[in-house]
Amino acid sequence: MRIGTRLTLVLLACILPVLAAYTYWSVGQSNVYVNELKQSARAVSSGVAPSVDEEVIAQEWNKIGDAFRKMDAEGTRSALLRKDGKLWYSLSDFPAELISAAQVQLAQRNSAEFGPTAGVKNWFCELVPLKSQGGEVIGYLLEVQDWTKVARDSRAQSIASFVVAIALLGVVATVIPMTVHRYVSRPLADLSAKVVKFSSDDSDRGGGSEVELLSEEFRRLDQQLNRARSDLEQRHRRELELERELQRADRLATIGALAAGLAHEIGTPMGVIRVRAEDLQQDETISADSRVKLGVIVRQIDRIARIVRMLLDYARKSESHKAICDLRAIADRALALLEPEAAHRNVRTIARLGEIPLLVNCDADQIEQVFVNMIMNALDAMQRGGGTLRVTAQTEHIRDGSRVMLAFEDTGAGVAPEHEDRLFSPFFTTKEPGKGTGMGLAVSQSIIREHDGEIMFSSGPSGSRFVVAIPMTSSEIIDHERGSREQRRE
Repeated sequence: MRIGTRLTLVLLACILPVLAAYTYWSVGQSNVYVNELKQSARAVSSGVAPSVDEEVIAQEWNKIGDAFRKMDAEGTRSALLRKDGKLWYSLSDFPAELISAAQVQLAQRNSAEFGPTAGVKNWFCELVPLKSQGGEVIGYLLEVQDWTKVARDSRAQSIASFVVAIALLGVVATVIPMTVHRYVSRPLADLSAKVVKFSSDDSDRGGGSEVELLSEEFRRLDQQLNRARSDLEQRHRRELELERELQRADRLATIGALAAGLAHEIGTPMGVIRVRAEDLQQDETISADSRVKLGVIVRQIDRIARIVRMLLDYARKSESHKAICDLRAIADRALALLEPEAAHRNVRTIARLGEIPLLVNCDADQIEQVFVNMIMNALDAMQRGGGTLRVTAQTEHIRDGSRVMLAFEDTGAGVAPEHEDRLFSPFFTTKEPGKGTGMGLAVSQSIIREHDGEIMFSSGPSGSRFVVAIPMTSSEIIDHERGSREQRRE
């Protein structure tokens, strides 16, 4: 079965209940009008019955007659029946057939409301008990209204509603097939013909609907696209790996050369100086003041040796692996690594990382590389004039858990608004030629995204602020190899 035929049948099946509901509602509206008339009649009867009780007991038939004539002028006829149903009092023109109908109602103990049809007229009748002062039923007040016009109008409205529903059904049954053919069946047929024409598969496609044919063709296209995408991903992966290796080789070659040269230049002389200084400290002929100065020299030499070891560790190639680490320890290592450079540039570093471990599942070397890039960018932004670098940490609760927010704030000149959109673009840099490759922020952003995090940025005249956000882990295991913290500085 073609899709157009199916869609037509479905739409008709959806429209038919709506039309049926509309017809039912229209008929119900006429019933609402009838019920309102009945409530009005009950209200009149409830108001008249108490006064009629008193007048019947007092045998004031003149007053009863006057009241019946007034009600007759307003469209309600009345009669009094005895307890056994026989006529007690009525006006001369009261329909006798209604008396008989009321007697049948009383004899059968049916509802106090009934609607007999007398000739061509339709009536609404209501029996209201009349009671003595002791509460005993002494008779009944019969009130009737001519509802011939009401019944005629109700029937006419029901017929009109039914005719309208049939007309709407005819219009819908005509319009829907035409619309479906024009906007669904014909376009699908044209699309199917084009897909079959350009398909490279000549196998038998069967006699299914347009949707089944298109589904089969799109399935084949999907297979071809998946194979092409797989090839592109492999090529892209190889290119990305090569690019990362080239970047890492260049970076590590530079750092390694600096570290090796520094170690070669100062390693042996400093070792000799340290040994000589320790020997002099043991010499009793040296004054106490000189011993203190020699102690300072020994400590500074140890500090230089520690920095060299850290630089060599940073340059050493290591296999990438993730473990649960404390971000405070990684931040401390990055700060310690660049502490001499910060002092050389007259930059004061303030680290407020808190006392609670900030545990994340990460590659500590890669995260350290990100922090080093952030710190170096901050130092470059403050140039030689000095300034303050603040490193602060806090946690933020998100929908799926919590994450660490590590902020690097400098007091430099900030970033020009026209450069903000390109800040994380590869090879974009505002530094002088030869002082930057423009890869630091791009590489950092890539690393943080691989850790399901993000880098946020804001800048102003008083400096820039980079925030590294990384999801926290619920584990309490810490990678002690990378997580041993050095003393934080402020």
